[in-house]
Amino acid sequence: MISFAEALTLVLEATPPLPACDVTLADAVSRALAEDVRADQPVPGFDTTAMDGWAVRAADVSRAPTLLAAAGVSGAGSVPGALAPGAAWKVMTGAPMPPGSDAVVPVEEAGAAQGGAVRIDAVPRPGAHVRRRGEVFETGTLVLPAGRRLTPSDLVLAAAAGRETLRVARAPRAAVLVTGDELVPPGVRPAAGQLRNTNGPLLLGALRRAGAEAVSLGVARDDRTTLAKILGEALEARPDFLLTTGGVSAGDYDFVGEALEAKGARVRFHKVSIRPAKPVLFATKGPTLVFGLPGNPVSAAVAFDFLVRPALRAAAGLLPPLPDPVSARLTAPVRNKGPRLAFHPARLAWDKGRLLAEPLATRGSHDVLTHASADAFLELAPASSWEEGDAVPVHRGTAESTF
Repeated sequence: MISFAEALTLVLEATPPLPACDVTLADAVSRALAEDVRADQPVPGFDTTAMDGWAVRAADVSRAPTLLAAAGVSGAGSVPGALAPGAAWKVMTGAPMPPGSDAVVPVEEAGAAQGGAVRIDAVPRPGAHVRRRGEVFETGTLVLPAGRRLTPSDLVLAAAAGRETLRVARAPRAAVLVTGDELVPPGVRPAAGQLRNTNGPLLLGALRRAGAEAVSLGVARDDRTTLAKILGEALEARPDFLLTTGGVSAGDYDFVGEALEAKGARVRFHKVSIRPAKPVLFATKGPTLVFGLPGNPVSAAVAFDFLVRPALRAAAGLLPPLPDPVSARLTAPVRNKGPRLAFHPARLAWDKGRLLAEPLATRGSHDVLTHASADAFLELAPASSWEEGDAVPVHRGTAESTF
């Protein structure tokens, strides 16, 4: 049995980068950016009005009310003429500022006057309601660095920087095989000794949330021949990731490890000193990373979050593969009496600028209700004791998490 740090290192050392491809902006959301994106022009590209109103020279309105000559009207997309002294130009939000103007008086602070004049009812300061050229970013600004998972807001930046396509990591291809004689589909009422298949939806959902093209290989029974056949066919398809769940403990029917080796996979480790998820297995064959996750659902989730998730991130070029834990103050005591590193479910909250962590009581690696209630995991060293108010390391979720 190896330490968690050793296991994570072995996984990351074995993880090859995914090739990059070009996609349209609409297809880039949630993908991992594989290039730096820099602005090809300033934003805004010209001085523009921030609201509907009258563009004026602030020096012409030293008191209110003041009458100015109405010189013209411009909307967004039109180019106004120069503004003469003593005049005002009606502008709509997003319209270029007329040359010579330096402030906008909102329409609510102005009114029509006789003789084609406009009455200005407020004294503007220079620059009022004006968006200056380049105030958001200048030409050449790095607006999106490589190595981030793209959000819809990122696509706004890419479009503003002049990009129609982006270079992103190819979506990882993944397959999920659930094992166990006791499993029935979620829609079937279990008979005596049976359990519903919860890990299949868990892992497929987590992979797809991480941007993977994930397929289900169904449920395999606990039989050496059957497992070897299914795993052999899965490895021949050369997915980037092959996830199994169940069949990796020390029971008489736990055949996943030997079936993988029979099909030419190299087992890099089997059992990690963590709780839950100790029986987790990691193997490779060619470009395929194989994770044999435990059958208990919380164990499968923890193994995914702390070993599969870093591999997914590393393959896509997302750094760091496993984000460092943050520090939070405990709202109640918590213990790790065992000899293994523990990932304990918790719920986070902010109070007066402090991040607080509430340890959640859990009944074990089958307690899916508590796991679903958590939004973080405490990292508890072996044989450690923590009191209310202590600062404890906390792992928060990312776009690739199960929680």
